Amino acid sequence: MIVKRGKGYGVSVYDPATKRKQWVGTYATMRGAREAERAAASNPRIGRTETCDSFAERWVGDFPRSAPATRRTYTYAVKRFAEDFRGVAIGNLDRPAARAWAKATPQSNVRAVRAMFNDAINEGLHPGPNPFANMRLEQSRGRKDLTALTEPELYTLADAALDVHDAYGPAFRAIILFAGYVGLRPGELCALERRDVDGDEVTIRQNLDGTNQLKVPKNGRVRTVILPPPARDALRDVPSRLDVPWLFTTPRGLRLSKSTLHYYWRPVRARFGRNDMDFYELRHFCATHLLELGVAHADVAVQLGHTDGGALVMSTYGHPSEDAARSRLKRAFTSNVAPLSKPAVGSQGGSTTGGRPRAS
Repeated sequence: MIVKRGKGYGVSVYDPATKRKQWVGTYATMRGAREAERAAASNPRIGRTETCDSFAERWVGDFPRSAPATRRTYTYAVKRFAEDFRGVAIGNLDRPAARAWAKATPQSNVRAVRAMFNDAINEGLHPGPNPFANMRLEQSRGRKDLTALTEPELYTLADAALDVHDAYGPAFRAIILFAGYVGLRPGELCALERRDVDGDEVTIRQNLDGTNQLKVPKNGRVRTVILPPPARDALRDVPSRLDVPWLFTTPRGLRLSKSTLHYYWRPVRARFGRNDMDFYELRHFCATHLLELGVAHADVAVQLGHTDGGALVMSTYGHPSEDAARSRLKRAFTSNVAPLSKPAVGSQGGSTTGGRPRAS
C-alpha cells in the first residue's frame, strides 16, 4: 500500500503472519515507492515481527520532525530504548515492561519513546493502547527545588571567571552577570547582536537551537526586555568587535554556541564550588531577584519571555525569602498610609460611635 506522506510516499505491505500491515519506509518518488513495495512483498522478512530496536533505528528517518534539534534529540533519546529492548517484538511490549523501564529512565527519553509508539500504533505495529501513555510516575520537581543564588553569590561566581580564563576572564564575567540580571535563555544569549542592545532595553530577535541554527525565539515572538544597570555596567568589559555582529563571542571572535558556552562555564562553576550547576540557574536568579525587589509575577514573566501571565513564575521560579516577604508586608502598613481618625467628640462632651451620637 502506498500513501502520500508529506513530500514523499509511504509504503506498507500486508504481513500474512501477523495479519497486519508492516511499514516499509518513505520514498521521495512514486517510482521508488512502487519498487520498494514490490521488493518488500517478496522479502522473506515479511511474516516476521518487527523488533523494538529495528523500529527505533528507523523511526526518526521514517517519521521526521520538522525541527533539526528535535530530530537530533529524538535520535539520542530512543537509543537506550533500542539497546534495552533489542530483539523484543514491538507489538508484544506491554504496560508493566514499559513502566519498569520508564522508572529508571530520564523523562525526556520516555516522552520520545511515547511519541515513537504513537507512530508504531498508527502503522499497525503495536495493538495499542500506547504502553508509555499516562504513566503517572513520580516526577522530579526540577527547578522548584533550586535555591537561587543571592546577589553577592552571583558576583562571586562571576569573579571566578577572572581566575580561570585569563585574558577572556573579564568578557566571560560580563556574560555571567548579563545572563543573571537580564534572564535570557542560553540560546537567546548566544544569538544576541550588538544592535539588539539600545539604551536600557534589549530586543530578543532570535534564538540558537541545539543544532546551531538561528530561529525565532521561543513562543515564536520577538520581545523587548529591560537592561538593568548591573548588566549594562558589565558590558563595558566586552570587547566590541566590528568584524562580527555578535554581542558575545569566543576569544577568537566566533559566535558563541551552547557547547562553547558550556565549555567556558564548566571551570567557572568548578572554581565556585558547584560542579553540577547549570548555566540555566542564572535565569532562576533573575526571576527570584526581581521577585525579591517586589516586582509582580506578571512583570517578571514579561522579562523572562513567558506568555502565561506569570503562572510559571509563581509556581517554578518564585522563591523569595520569608524575611523579605515580611519586610514588604510591614512597609505596606507604614508607607504612604494615612492614620485612622480618632472618634469625633461632640459639643456636649459626647463622642460618636459607628457614626451615631452616644446618648447623654
